[in-house]
Amino acid sequence: MAQAGLKKAVVLCAGEGTRLRPLTFSRPKHLLPVAGRPLLGWALDALAEAGVEQVALVVGHRPEAIQRYVGDGSAWGLRACYVTQEKPLGLAHAVACARHFVGEDEFLVYLGDNLLEFGVRALVEAYLAQRPVAALFVKEVEDPRAYGVVVTEGDRVVSVVEKPADPPSNLAIVGAYAFSPAIMQAIRETPPSPRGEYEITDAIQRLVAGPGEVIAVPVQGFWEDAGRPAELLLANRLYLDRMEPKLLGHVNARSRVEGPVQVGRGTRVTNCTLFGPCLVGENCVLSDSVIGPYVSIDAGTYVSDSRVENCIVQQDCKIRHLQGGLRDSVLGTQVEVLGREGGSQNPLSLLLGDMSSIRLF
Repeated sequence: MAQAGLKKAVVLCAGEGTRLRPLTFSRPKHLLPVAGRPLLGWALDALAEAGVEQVALVVGHRPEAIQRYVGDGSAWGLRACYVTQEKPLGLAHAVACARHFVGEDEFLVYLGDNLLEFGVRALVEAYLAQRPVAALFVKEVEDPRAYGVVVTEGDRVVSVVEKPADPPSNLAIVGAYAFSPAIMQAIRETPPSPRGEYEITDAIQRLVAGPGEVIAVPVQGFWEDAGRPAELLLANRLYLDRMEPKLLGHVNARSRVEGPVQVGRGTRVTNCTLFGPCLVGENCVLSDSVIGPYVSIDAGTYVSDSRVENCIVQQDCKIRHLQGGLRDSVLGTQVEVLGREGGSQNPLSLLLGDMSSIRLF
């Protein structure tokens, strides 16, 4: 028997994240950190907060990493299972991979690399209040050509088109949807698009043309699709802006802290200036440096004689003698960037995969 309410969610985590290479050569993009937590962690928070109880994670690229991180889902109060999408054949195909998990129930779909400031509770409430065949989160954007785009009359969707060259509106579909079981039949009836993928927008258009109603729900707060390095850094900024200050490590008397800053347990900060928003993880060593604003540094990282601003630095990195500054950069794990001691430098902007090493001579 079908369950009442939106207690199930399908989380799409199968993409390779080619636009985030080399970071994604060694891990799924959904595990890249934003403000000290993987993207997927923020997504699962949002689903749990909205009352979801069961999630099926559709995996493809490096699925074992997703499984290690999420496990059985109990860290979020969820029950998690895993479904494999063998080939990247589009979002509709990914949703269809979870058809046995969905059964005859209503369910949410959430793109695992999307971030929503206020989660998906508003989408769930709108769906449960009106019981349409589908509800779509939408947001006005300046250039909708890279998105699925909807045309509406009031809150009713009257047409949907994928990545139009000449957009009929500026309402983009955000990466969260609420569906009745009717979407599975619509997907079965949807042919592949010219690019060879099964588009979720084409399946939704079939619902629009049918007897049921599809509604659009405006997103409040920020929405970020962290699919490129610049978008990952922007998402990091957005979440750091929400951070509460917390100093759990040791900050010596000759250091200065301005604005909201978090310093993790076991971290030692010596002769530094920390400009918030700024997050420093556990067991780091920072000395004779200026850090921030908009920097997140993961556990076990060492920074000395350097300036770091608007960066994501993952765990166990070493940054030394970058007096010219490291800016607008994303570093993988165990990365070493070594400048010339006492030498003059221009600012660096780097995108480095795990275990990379750069030395300036």
